[in-house]
Parts: sequence; structure tokens; C-alpha cells
Amino acid sequence: MKEYFFDVETCINGNKPNPLNDRIITIQYQLLDGYDQPNGSLKILTEWEEGSEKRMLEKFKAIFVTESPFDFIPVGVNLYGYDLIVLLLRLEAHGLLDTKPIEFFRDRPVIDIKPILVIMNQGQFKGYTNIIKKQHGGNIKGWYENREYEKIIDYITQEAQSFIKAYRVLKEQLPRIVEKFNQ
Repeated sequence: MKEYFFDVETCINGNKPNPLNDRIITIQYQLLDGYDQPNGSLKILTEWEEGSEKRMLEKFKAIFVTESPFDFIPVGVNLYGYDLIVLLLRLEAHGLLDTKPIEFFRDRPVIDIKPILVIMNQGQFKGYTNIIKKQHGGNIKGWYENREYEKIIDYITQEAQSFIKAYRVLKEQLPRIVEKFNQ
């Protein structure tokens, strides 16, 4: 079972994220070891280095879509609400998905910590990412349009580090909560 920090950055077409219209400009992932520490370096696939969104998606699909669904278990925040939806829709748009997006995750494990963060935020959705010190990525589109790619990479790197630290703390502390249920 291989858990990977997973995230995408998109170029939003409109005022707010919409998986039907947004284009993926980066896909980032990092293998986590059994102690939820980074194992190897953060991998960042970029649309500008690959030459197109389609080529970037083809490269990622070779890593992500394998015989065993346990070869790449995405771990992140809001994966079901956005990241994996936009990924599957963009794969489908480029003719790279062999199944319907809705069927893709039927037998595939995913670890999305958004519900836990919302609970930790007293049930509030607004501000739930502040718990893990996640910066707001509102400048991504501007940086992309201005070809300030290094700023995008810096943002992605900081975001990955913050997430991995928070995930490690959650995995250390949540078993203690389970013990309280069993008392």
C-alpha cells in the first residue's frame, strides 16, 4: 500500500474553481513512508515543461493508473470535492480515461482529510485549511499568466510540506481518540 501526497493546481476559467472548465497546470505528488514522512522528493509535473496539459496527464496516468489500486493511494485535502474530479474530467476530455469518471474510484482507495479538518474547525467549512497552515493559492492564475513559474513551484513546495506535517500529526493523534471511544 503506497500513500502519496497528491494535489493539482489549475488555471481557473471564471470566478471560482469549476472542474468542468478548469485546466490542470501542475500535478504534484510525493510518496510517504510508513511513518508519513516524505520518501524521496516532491514530484511536480508542469504543463509548461511537458508542452501541454495532455502530455502532462499522459505522464501522470502511467504512474497513477496501475493494475493494483494500492500502488498509488492519493492523500490530500478536498480530493473528492475538486482535485480528483478535475483530474478525471481532464483525462476524459483528452481521451485518456478508459472508464467513466464516476466508476474510476469504485475500487480505489483515497484518503481525503477535508472532513476531519472541518470537524476540527468546529464544523465550519470557512477557514478549515488554516488548521494546516495552507496558503491561499489565489495568485496561481496570475503567476501562470505572467510566466512566474518559480512562484508556483515555491507555493506548491510549501503546501506539500504543510500538508505532510499535518497528516503526520493526524495519524499520530487519531488512534488516541479511538482509544477514548473504547473506554
